[in-house]
Amino acid sequence: MEDRDPAVLVLDDEELVLEFSTRAVRTIGYSAVSANNVENALDLVNRNPSLRLLLCDVRIGATTGPEFVRQALRDRPHLKVVFMSGGFEDVRFRHTDPLLIKPFDHLQLKTAIESVLVATEPAFVALAVGERRRVHASS
Repeated sequence: MEDRDPAVLVLDDEELVLEFSTRAVRTIGYSAVSANNVENALDLVNRNPSLRLLLCDVRIGATTGPEFVRQALRDRPHLKVVFMSGGFEDVRFRHTDPLLIKPFDHLQLKTAIESVLVATEPAFVALAVGERRRVHASS
């Protein structure tokens, strides 16, 4: 799958989470590239026109996932977003984007990704106990 043009960019500053998430994206059938910092991630966004989705940690070092997403969407407004986090009390982000609570499994990841890439109409997706996020229809 790595030979195909990447459809998903995985961004996380924790190496183990980054490796697990990237492998999991490939296991469920999507091609993926990964980055462990915002600078590398923005470079990958610019160099890979095939990207369709950003799978992004809410906290990335000194910055936040939402800040990265805002930068990436300036040039690529049609990219879809799925956030993942183990804690984000003081970080604001669009509640229309699905949120995966760490740790998550392959099925939860697949549900979140497909909810934004395959959905033909808005739907609610339960991603964690008590969590509900509105999902936008694909373009």
